[in-house]
Amino acid sequence: MSAPETTAIVVGASSGLGRALATALAREGYAQLLVASDRRDLDALGASLDLEHGTTVRSLALDLAREADPGARIASTLDGMPPASVLLLPIGYSRDDDDLSLDAGAIGQLLAVNLHAPLAIAHALLPRLVATHGVVVLFGSVAATRGRGRNVVYAGAKRALVSLYESLRQRYRNAELRVQLYELGFMATNLTYGMKLPLPAVAPDVVARTIVRRLRSGSSRRYLPRWWALVAMLVRCMPWFVYRRMKG
Repeated sequence: MSAPETTAIVVGASSGLGRALATALAREGYAQLLVASDRRDLDALGASLDLEHGTTVRSLALDLAREADPGARIASTLDGMPPASVLLLPIGYSRDDDDLSLDAGAIGQLLAVNLHAPLAIAHALLPRLVATHGVVVLFGSVAATRGRGRNVVYAGAKRALVSLYESLRQRYRNAELRVQLYELGFMATNLTYGMKLPLPAVAPDVVARTIVRRLRSGSSRRYLPRWWALVAMLVRCMPWFVYRRMKG
């Protein structure tokens, strides 16, 4: 696959899966708009991609927890770039104390990053993406498989993205806009480093290669790694009196 005349937007591009996606897209020849909160990280990544792959890279430093209209900022930054055909939203913000005791400010920040930002950005860029028969890629989490006493706000926001995915699929046919949702399991990033995980973590570059390879496929909802689909099914089918005794 090669798409040198179109632009891919990666929101959350400076580390983890976002950085791996930017690298995989550069190999395929996409021009890119990279969005993250840290300007220095973005500049370093952009310079590296330009040096190694010779692709057009533009950067936008944006604090999604505080930006009221991130979609408008991204749309204006796209001016002068090749037409946008890919929007990837591998963004997520979680807290160790995300339980039923968070104050309103903390809840607002979690929702701003995990729900408001993807909604606002997708809505702002829909006309451009429909014009190129492009693709929106959303990222959920296995943490949202079933409600529990921790990751309450994060999981609620990620579950709401399922509704966004379904709404976009209902509104647009594959020939107009493709919508893909990946429910992600544990990944080997700085956020999981040193943690004792109940199941293996997968490298971000492995996940990124799969996602970029499937960008031209139709709309779909998938788990990555794929065996998480079985885990999620078992968790959902578990009787409530058994499930509520589980901790974590």
